[in-house]
Amino acid sequence: MARDVIEVLNDLIQLDRDAIASYDQAIEACERAPIRGMLARFRDDHARHVVDLSAHVASLGGAPAQTRDLKGKIIEGFTAITSMGDQSALLAMRGNEELTNRQYAAALNEGLTTEARAIVERNYDDEKRHLAWIKDALSRKVWEQAA
Repeated sequence: MARDVIEVLNDLIQLDRDAIASYDQAIEACERAPIRGMLARFRDDHARHVVDLSAHVASLGGAPAQTRDLKGKIIEGFTAITSMGDQSALLAMRGNEELTNRQYAAALNEGLTTEARAIVERNYDDEKRHLAWIKDALSRKVWEQAA
């Protein structure tokens, strides 16, 4: 039986809130402005996801998730500890985006409303773009390129 739509969306809201905190840690650790800028754009995507998902949860009569869970605080802490420069920040965010992509893909297997599915698909497209950019940046070693 599919999980309740509100529960699925609230799980994604928590996930995106956790991602915002992790991006904040990674951005702080980055040394190169272009990498910081791209990570800030990805963080802003996650903030938009929270707004869009929260609005839909409210429209369904639910209360949008407002807090982060222990798992998210652990992920943020891990990101802070492992992010010491551009390469390590990108490596940490690759792991975070892999998790985010898996959870968005799983949400699409739930019994979502048509509108919820459209929001989740749009957000998942962002997540796939984030992960692709991070993997490409790592493969090209962008932190070694001239500013």
